[in-house]
Amino acid sequence: MQKTLAAHVSWNDRARCQSMLDVIMLALTLILANLRATMLVFFLVRVAWVEIFLWLLVFVGVLWILKRDGWLAAYLHAWWKNWLLVVFVLLALLSMFWSIGFTVSLFRALELLFATLIAAYIGIRYRPADLAGMLFWFGAIMLILSTALILLVPNVGVMEGAPFYGAWRGMYWHRNHLGSITALISTVLFIRFILASQHRKSEGILDGIFYLLSLLVLYATKSATGYILFILLHFCVLCYVLWLKNFHRLQKRHYFVIVAIFIAGLIAILLNLEFIFGLFNRDITLTGRVRLWDFLLEEIIPQRVWLGYGFGAIWTFKSFRLWAQQQIGWGSQPLIADNGFFDILLHLGAVGLLIFTGVLITALIRSLRHAIYHKALIDFLPLLIMIYALVANIPFSLFAETEVFVWILLTAVLFMTLPEGAPASNPTIT
Repeated sequence: MQKTLAAHVSWNDRARCQSMLDVIMLALTLILANLRATMLVFFLVRVAWVEIFLWLLVFVGVLWILKRDGWLAAYLHAWWKNWLLVVFVLLALLSMFWSIGFTVSLFRALELLFATLIAAYIGIRYRPADLAGMLFWFGAIMLILSTALILLVPNVGVMEGAPFYGAWRGMYWHRNHLGSITALISTVLFIRFILASQHRKSEGILDGIFYLLSLLVLYATKSATGYILFILLHFCVLCYVLWLKNFHRLQKRHYFVIVAIFIAGLIAILLNLEFIFGLFNRDITLTGRVRLWDFLLEEIIPQRVWLGYGFGAIWTFKSFRLWAQQQIGWGSQPLIADNGFFDILLHLGAVGLLIFTGVLITALIRSLRHAIYHKALIDFLPLLIMIYALVANIPFSLFAETEVFVWILLTAVLFMTLPEGAPASNPTIT
């Protein structure tokens, strides 16, 4: 009896340690994925290769977990199902050989490689409910840290230069980044609150509290990008909830009508963009972004249209940023293209953008199929992340440009929604 009890206690201790290792690996991944989007970015330039070492360390830990749990074969098999992603990452690595900044492209490509390998592990090991749990804890910590910086160190947490004076940026280097991420986190909290309310779980109180905090933070960012994403993502969630309640009544003709209404609404929005942007106190140039995009299309991209300037390289040159600033007439240097698709085109050319588009389409189709097949609100999360990634990257660069957080989410979705699914013994993160 004592031996049995001792063995049971020993097994529980071992399981607890294993679970703690999983949490540590996830926490380190989320920290590393967001570092370069925070105010620490200027310090990190001096210790860039320490980051790569830490990424390598996390990946070794992930490999150990996969081997420990007997999932290594499933992990490798999942990669065969995502060969297009392999091609894209290899292209980013190879781009160092034609890059205008060899060392920069090497660093950025290695960061992309390790982030992708770790994201694939997250995708095969965890389910949408677990991903929502990760995003809850990440969002809660991000909101608390950002609010603390804003209140205690306002010269850090609040933007001081014109024209964004007084806008909250929290722990990030720019208000648009805080606004964009907060819009996503807010929607995840919204989903969790609905689910907790349906099942009468007390955890929903905490989701509700952080949801209200996210509304305050989002409003104070003065970010039109964040506002639009918030409205769009919440609208998509409500549409899916309505579909869940009525899909058994819908026939083919109803879907044709819904698609027609959607297309008509989209056309109406496109024809009235000036009015819509005016509601958010913005103009049709998207705060000067259109001038930047015209400059890139006319002067820069045609010079290396097929393979680009090397992954992550071009914006690291101050001379290029100053020249771009003079050409477009901005009051400050552009640091990114303010469009994720333009940045991929700059870094890897038309070939890279074509491959990348294939990866996005694959992830979008899989996540849509996943939402339709499972018919559960939590299983809408992968599709929600894809909608977020596609729209958020129109006015801002979130495809492995200033961070790899969104890239990790996108890659995790790609693996999470594989038709085969994941092994049954998944840990749950609440």
